[in-house]
Amino acid sequence: MKNYFQAMIQKTMQLIAIDSVQSTPCPQSPFGEGVAKCLDLVCETAESMGMTTHNEGGYYCTCDIGEGETFGILGHIDVVPYDEDWSANPLGEIKGDTIYGRGILDDKGPMICCLYAVHQLLEEGYKPKCKIRFIFGGNEESGWKCIDKYNEVDIMPDKGFSPDGDFPVINCEKGLVGYDVYLDVPKGMITIDGGSRGNIVMSKCSCIVDGELCGNDDERLQVKIKNGKTHITSYGKPAHASTPWEGDNALWRLLDFLSDKLGGEYALLKERLCHNDGSGADVKLFDEKSGKLTFNVGVANIEQSVDGKDKLHLVIDIRHPVTYTKEEILQRLQKSLGTKDVSVRNFHDPLYIDKNNTLVQSLLKSYNKVTGENASPITIGGGTYARALKCGVAFGPMFPGMESTIHQKDERLSIVDFKKMYDVYYTAIKDLLFQ
Repeated sequence: MKNYFQAMIQKTMQLIAIDSVQSTPCPQSPFGEGVAKCLDLVCETAESMGMTTHNEGGYYCTCDIGEGETFGILGHIDVVPYDEDWSANPLGEIKGDTIYGRGILDDKGPMICCLYAVHQLLEEGYKPKCKIRFIFGGNEESGWKCIDKYNEVDIMPDKGFSPDGDFPVINCEKGLVGYDVYLDVPKGMITIDGGSRGNIVMSKCSCIVDGELCGNDDERLQVKIKNGKTHITSYGKPAHASTPWEGDNALWRLLDFLSDKLGGEYALLKERLCHNDGSGADVKLFDEKSGKLTFNVGVANIEQSVDGKDKLHLVIDIRHPVTYTKEEILQRLQKSLGTKDVSVRNFHDPLYIDKNNTLVQSLLKSYNKVTGENASPITIGGGTYARALKCGVAFGPMFPGMESTIHQKDERLSIVDFKKMYDVYYTAIKDLLFQ
């Protein structure tokens, strides 16, 4: 008897072994060679299962089986960058009973899990009740240009799910907005360089300031004096911007030091920026449907503004309650930060599907059947492809209580949890989409 789960693990490892951080465009994909190779591997795998595939110029690929109304299963094969400080190979390694690798949770592992669940059902003789379409995107982590392209050339399914969030089922996703903010450079600051993306808690931030600042007892802060200037490097811990409290923002440690030594503008920046709930910037917001706003400064550097002046540039990632708008928050930021130079760089409007919707209830029932729980739908701050659908939800892969290593070093998943995940997806897809 074929072991579909083991075959699924092997294919996942092949996919993780391809570095698919967005890179220089190539003829096969605007998102780089790694994304192109992943999409090719997905198409090759799905075709071997009897599915019809299409690769849209390296933006995304689709894998179809069945006929009739289309149900979408949407996820992505691009990943966020990984640093070198892993205890295992970030391009895939099994240590003991745990799989390590960038994308094992976000989102290569869960998408391949769903693909193999459909494959097993087909080989067991079950028939799809509709057309099942997998959409593998290549640009989820850096702008959703893959989804934009899909909407240009094809028709998005009305219903579906994205295995790119949490179990039991997510019927509400907060608004997701990235803001560019430009402030006057604080007196004495010569350079600052921290972070790479707004949606990751800053793990390192370096700064040079004029003058000699002595005295430091923080082992995660390096301070060196050179030629009358102070060179400071702060280290933190990365995390997903939707759960910033799980990380340790290096900018906070840097501003804490500068605030203590210099006060003034640095103390003001510390007060405005160093709060996960946005309270310092007057965006501490809450609603009953979706909970609290989250606030993360993911990038800090000095850039020239349109008038040629050097400015302190910040990329602030905000996940806001569904009853607020990005425009309301922009106005609050302008007022609290004392600048009109605030703009939206990227956004996804909130998602809210009633908990009694048939899609929500079907997935929830299947999840509870496998796990023995009596769980209810939940809200997250993360943004998934479910927002691209008229009626879409996020469904897994994170189980309640599981340690999240998404967007962090040593992203990992135990084989036991991987098997439980497979069983949930197999059962849910069978109950919802097969006869």
